Parts: sequence; C-alpha cells; structure tokens
Amino acid sequence: MKEWPKYILFFILLLWGTQSFAALNAPSLRCLDIKSNGDVELSWVIPADPTSVFDSYQIFHSATLAGPYTMVATVSVYAQNTWLHAGANAQTTPGFYYMITVSDAPAYQYSAPSDTLQTMMLTALNPLNGTAPLNWNALHVPPLATSGNYSIFYEYPAGVWNSAGTSMSTAFLDTIDICNSQINFRIEQTDASGCVSVSSVDGDIYQNIIPPEIPVLDSVSVNPATQNAILGWQPSASEDTEGYIIYIFTGVWTPIDTVWGINTTSYENAASTADANSESYCIAAIDSCATTSPLTPGHSTIYLNSTVDPCNRSVNLSWTAYSGFPGIDEYVVYISENGGAWSVLDVVTNTTTTYDVLNLEDDSTYCFYVTAVSTNGFTSSSNNTCKLVDFPELPSYVYIRHASVETDGSVYLKWVNDRNVYVIGYALQRSQSPDGPWTLIDYQVYTATPEYTFTDATASANLHSVYYRVAVIDSCSNEAMYSDTVRTIYLSGEPLSDLTNELFWNDYEGWPTGAQEYRLYRMIDNVPDAAPIATFAPGSEYYIDDVASFFLSYGLFTYRLEGIEAAGNPLGYSDTTLSNRIEIQQLPRLFIANAFSPTGYNKTFCPFGVYIDHTTYSFIIFNELGEEMFNTTDFYECWDGTNDGAPAPVGVYHYILQMTLPGDQHFTKRGHITLIR
Repeated sequence: MKEWPKYILFFILLLWGTQSFAALNAPSLRCLDIKSNGDVELSWVIPADPTSVFDSYQIFHSATLAGPYTMVATVSVYAQNTWLHAGANAQTTPGFYYMITVSDAPAYQYSAPSDTLQTMMLTALNPLNGTAPLNWNALHVPPLATSGNYSIFYEYPAGVWNSAGTSMSTAFLDTIDICNSQINFRIEQTDASGCVSVSSVDGDIYQNIIPPEIPVLDSVSVNPATQNAILGWQPSASEDTEGYIIYIFTGVWTPIDTVWGINTTSYENAASTADANSESYCIAAIDSCATTSPLTPGHSTIYLNSTVDPCNRSVNLSWTAYSGFPGIDEYVVYISENGGAWSVLDVVTNTTTTYDVLNLEDDSTYCFYVTAVSTNGFTSSSNNTCKLVDFPELPSYVYIRHASVETDGSVYLKWVNDRNVYVIGYALQRSQSPDGPWTLIDYQVYTATPEYTFTDATASANLHSVYYRVAVIDSCSNEAMYSDTVRTIYLSGEPLSDLTNELFWNDYEGWPTGAQEYRLYRMIDNVPDAAPIATFAPGSEYYIDDVASFFLSYGLFTYRLEGIEAAGNPLGYSDTTLSNRIEIQQLPRLFIANAFSPTGYNKTFCPFGVYIDHTTYSFIIFNELGEEMFNTTDFYECWDGTNDGAPAPVGVYHYILQMTLPGDQHFTKRGHITLIR
C-alpha cells in the first residue's frame, strides 16, 4: 500500500546490519478521526517493551499514498496512544499516515513501519431524486482485521447527528425524508481497540421527493357519545411525516380534513352521518414537502338499523358488514335498557348481519350497538340505535262472570272486559281439561259494550264438566292475554235400592274468591220443591237424598245445583251459576196377593206398590170363562169380589195389569187370584 523513501530504507538497513539486539515493534495504527476543523486524531495500540528500551514514536504524513512522507511528530511518552495532527486540513485533503518506534539501547534502532492508514474522505452526491449516494475510501486495503462495519450519520437539524444506517462496504444510499434542507453526512468505523475512525463531512441541500410510508388504518368506528365516525391508525414509518389527510368516499375519494403531527393517530369527523348510513374512509400521510403517501385501503363503518315489531314483541336489528379488516372473527351485540349499563346480548358469527331481540318489556327504551372483532385483534363499533318498545295495549282485565248450564245441556256464558282499551276481538275457547287443547267456539269483535254473552249449544255439559276461557285478540291478531279459566258444575247421580238417591258434583271454578255455598234443588214428578232441600259448603261434593217418604210419587226425581259466589270479587260482581239438571228414576215396586176373602181379613183385591205411574195404570179381572169381572184405571180402586153387585162365586180368577214404566216401557203382568169365602 505504501512505498518507503529510499534514504529511510537505506538508513534502516544500515542499522540492522551493524546492531545485534532486537528493536521494538512499531505501534499498531488503528484509527484516524477527522475533526470538524480538519485536524486528524491518530489512535494506536502501544507495542510491548519488556526491556524498557523505548525512546519515541515517529509519525509520518503524506497527501498521497506514494509520498513523499514527512515526519510530522515525535512522541516520547511510551504510554501515549493518541496524537492530534493540527492543521491537517483533512476535510478537503486526503491524509496518509504511518508510524515507527525508536529504541535507544545500546544505540538507536528503528522498527519497521506500521500499516499506512488513509483518512476516510466522504463524497456525498445529490442526484436530485430524493436520495443521497455516499462513497468513501477505506482506512486500509485490505480492511484491518480489527475494523468493524461502517456506521453512517446525517446532520439534521444543524448540530444534531442522527444514525442513517450501517454498511459493510464503502458505499451507502440514503433516502431523504427531509424537505429542501442542508444535510451533512459522515462515516464512522469502530476498531476492536475501542477507537473510532471518523470520515470527512460532506453534504448538500437535498429535497425529499419520495412519498412517506403508508400509515396503517386500524379501524373506523362510531363514537357512542357523538354518533360520529372516528378513525384510528398507526403512525407512518417516515420520520418526515408532518400529518395525515383524511378522505371520505363520495363516489370518489374526497379529502375532508388534515391533522398534523406524526404521532396523531385518531380523527373524529364532526360532519359524519354514521348514525344514518355506512361511511367509508381512508387516510394518507403527508411530509414536510407536502408529498403524500398512497391512500390506505378503505374502511367502512357498521351502520346499525332497528325496527320494533310490536306483533312479535321484539326489536329487529340489521347492520352492514364491516369492511376493511383482513378478516372478521365475530360480531358482538350490546344492549342497554332504560339508560342502564351496556352488556353483551349475544355473540354471532362473522356472516350474521341480522338479529331479533325477543322477550322485551313493554314501555321500555332499549339501545343497541354492534362491534366487529377482527382476526388481528382490532374492533369497530356501529352507531347506537334506540327504540321505545310500545307493544299493543292490552285491557287491564277480561273476566268470565259465570258459566251456567242450561236445562238442555248448553252453557250460558257471560264475560266482561276493559272497554277503555281497543282490541280486535275476543275468542271464546272450550276444553275438557284445564290444560287444553282449546277449541274455538265463538269469536266476537270488540265493541264498547262492557258485557258479552254466548250460549254454547254444543257443550254437552249434561255429560261432563266443561272448561272455558276468553282469549284477547290484540291489534296484531295475536292471542295476547287470557281470562280466568272457569269450569261448569257437573252433577251426576243414581238411585239406590234402599229408596235413596246418591248425588255427586264438582265445585265451580273461576270466581276469584270462590263459592260461598251450593244449594241443591229437587223436583218430584216435575213438581219443584219450594226451597232448596240442602245447602253445602265448598268442597262438599256428595249427598244422599232419602226419597222413601215419596213412595206415592211416580218415582221421578229431578236435581240441580246452584253455586253462590263468595263476597269480595275485585271487580265488584256477585254471581250465581247452575249445574246441569239430572233425573233419577226410582223403579216401581209391585206386591200382588194370590188369594183374598171378602168376608175375611183381606176383603179386597188390588196390587200394592210404590213409584207407580198412575196415569197409565189398567187392572182387569176375568173369570175362568173369560168374562170380565172388574176393570179400573185407578190405582187405588180394588175388587171387592162382586159382579154387578152380587158376590162372585168362590174360585180362581185371572187378571191383567198394564202400566208404563220409566223410559216409556210398556209393562204387562198376567196372573190369577183365588176368591175365598
């Protein structure tokens, strides 16, 4: 790398030829640091001196590698490892340096020269394209084994040096992100010994024409307080970023505002209509030269709409899908009731954009918003939408006053309603069980009348008890509410052989305060008693009626039960209800003798019986020749053993008895009687 002046080489060879002891090694020259004023500081590694023969270090300098070299300094301090070459003018003129060590025992000896190092001269070009190509020379060719990579620094603003990067070669291309300013550069290289070589400084007025890095738009959401669109992004990686331009899509991307500061990372559009429609936004970074980055990909807000479905007692939500995320994991639906705290209503799939909110309370205000959760962890919320849930008004009551069984087994019903509330109508329903199924038997449209009646001719309430309820049909044609359920009284019974009638029934159901009592009414042969024959407390569902004393009747007993409502009905009503009517027929019982004696104890002959239908009675007696001896339709008229006023002869006579039994069955009995005197 260097050539030695011939006289120096000759001198060194002469010394080597005349001396027999070893000279010290030259210092290991490692660094050349060019100061701002052009001075050069040399740094070296001190050679070993085990025998203490050190005399001095000699430093040589030249403006060219080939020389000639001039000794510019003698350093007589062994431990010294730096020296400043004042006036070197190294900012403009290259400098080449090497060193030798002088020993003094027993005579002066000179070491071989150290490596020759060249000051690093930097050339900074300006191609006027927003870059700064940098080139410089190496300290030594080949590079010293102890030298590290090159570090590049730029000065901006004046007096402030900043790192621009590193290089393994002697060239570097710096991208300018500063607008139309003086920028200076320098190169540094650190040696393993710890010293640093610093190049000359070079620079120019550079202008940034490269757009700043595109910022990353994280999300576009809707501010829950203002309902305005709000944007959030990550700063541009370009240090020269001065701010960001906000764009909205109106058919084309239109700038609407600029925010300043590289670390400004949010923006709220005060003119937003994100509560009425979905809005699309993007941004661009702008640098100090007013150069803008390309636009970010657009993001579109979620627009949430809600409608009240009064007929289904629900709120129906629908929203636009969020656009801009790399992917969406899910949507989260939030709810607030009557101004209360927000809570998660549900989490739905990333393809769901509708949701029905059910089981809401009437006359309550519900607010909703939806949040999209992206696959990379960002979120975006929709606008808030609030709805007053006002379902169809329902009457305060619908009440069946009574269900009373008619004599033909039909049921007469009477119900009342709150006439101050409009509904479509009322559906009267019937069932044989309190749990249904229910059958529609009548429909009556709403009128202002407070009372409705209906006679159910198909109830067959004389065969079983029947349940009724009234369904209120609201303005949505829904069965919105039901009346109380009522149950008719079903009375049943049967005759017993001991001349009693056994009765059974169930309590009436439907009165709010229950029944006060039940009254049993009876007719004998269709002739009613003047008053109830018995009174029962609720829960008494059995009775034995002793009818033996009514043996002279035809044996037809008709019963009916009346329920009396207990006091305290909250609507102020006081009603009664009747059961079905039942008939119990005690069968006739006949007793006919086989002989009689007009002159004896048993002086007349006629049948004796109980519960006989006298109206259909016929009794005829014949002699053995078939001649009629006696004929009557009076059950109480008997044969005295005469014929046309004269005593009939002793002997056997025949009779025919005819009558009608219950159920219109014709009854005939033939027999004989012996007349004794």
